[in-house]
Amino acid sequence: MPTIHVQTEQELPGGWLYRVVIDHDDGISTDHDVRLAWVDHDHWCGGRLPPSTVIQRVVEHLMAQGHLTGLDPGQPLPATFDAARARRWSPGIDEQLRTAI
Repeated sequence: MPTIHVQTEQELPGGWLYRVVIDHDDGISTDHDVRLAWVDHDHWCGGRLPPSTVIQRVVEHLMAQGHLTGLDPGQPLPATFDAARARRWSPGIDEQLRTAI
């Protein structure tokens, strides 16, 4: 399983932007800028957890999915994406995250 590192947090109007580094099992690392809106943070954890923890869990969930529905098989996560897109890539993520968080 890849290792996910949330590197930086930048506050934006309506949410945050995170730099996330994924260390893949094959030794390659990829960098991603992931936006998290306040509304999605509240939706997934009710404000109980820091937003960086929610981003960590979202990316972990996406990486744990062998095939992301909204992406071609084997396609890596985009370099830049909004965390809300995870709902299209992985149906059921809302319930799974609320249970895990």
